[in-house]
Amino acid sequence: MHIFTQIYEFSSSIGALEGYVYQKKSMDEMDPKALDAWTGNLVDAYGLLPDDVLENIQPSLDLTLNRAISSFDVILTEDHEILKRLYTMVGQRKTVSPDDFQKKKWFQKENHE
Repeated sequence: MHIFTQIYEFSSSIGALEGYVYQKKSMDEMDPKALDAWTGNLVDAYGLLPDDVLENIQPSLDLTLNRAISSFDVILTEDHEILKRLYTMVGQRKTVSPDDFQKKKWFQKENHE
């Protein structure tokens, strides 16, 4: 598979995960088996990306993963396997709101009109 395809598919899956967990209040609203497989596949895909690619995408990846982790924080304990997997892909952990993306988009929109 071409590296650009790998990057796209990995990134879109990370973004889809973030959207899937956004504003969920319990695991009853999600499919635990699917999340288990999904996060396992993400870790596998992350491990296949070359170091130079990771160096370039890690800051943006960290933003997305930290927002997803923030959504999970109200549902899962920190030692849950799903969170442990996500943490392995985060270069810099930060406590952020799951809504930080919308705030950033709004800020950029307001400052560019």
